[in-house]
Amino acid sequence: MFDDIGAPPPYGPTETFTEAFTETASRDGLTLVIGTGSVAAVNIGGLLHELSSALPGPTAVVLTDAARRFVTPAAVRHLGRCPVLTRETTGPGLRPLHVWLTDVARRVLVYPASAGFLGRVANGLATDLASTAYLCATGIPTLVVPSMHPRMWNGEPVRRNIRRLRSAGVQVLPPRDGTAPPVAEVAAALAALTAVPPQTPPSRPQRTEHSR
Repeated sequence: MFDDIGAPPPYGPTETFTEAFTETASRDGLTLVIGTGSVAAVNIGGLLHELSSALPGPTAVVLTDAARRFVTPAAVRHLGRCPVLTRETTGPGLRPLHVWLTDVARRVLVYPASAGFLGRVANGLATDLASTAYLCATGIPTLVVPSMHPRMWNGEPVRRNIRRLRSAGVQVLPPRDGTAPPVAEVAAALAALTAVPPQTPPSRPQRTEHSR
């Protein structure tokens, strides 16, 4: 809903990853959640609770400046028990943070996705940690959950950006009545996006009279 213009300055230093978190993320794969400037950002804490039950591996959250109009990094960190990142820095192994995040990410979730953020990434504009990490996540299963007024959602500029993202393989969970779907539904959709289909055992040839 809100763009980053007039947003507050960056919130403190970027989160420091523990050695245990880094090892677990590298081994089990990371769920990267990107929160942008929509009022639905107040539900990120509840979303993280749902994700912890639905998905394996650790989670890291990136908040845009506009998202911090609605929720603080400290609150998200407390509710989700996970690192919360707000700006670019050097990550583990002296790699740029957006590179490390997308090296270990197994799935990416943009919740909530504002019209401003959708417009930037659909047009390849890397203006902050959130958009840079998103654009670096090429080939990683990605779910985008927009949250905006129905007239904005149905307007041609947003529809054009959504078509462009979908053509790149991004899954989109549309808003309902101007806001994002319930967090339980979002978590289930993300889990389904990266679920490994069950292996069907190979069929054994039937024995015939001639094979006895």
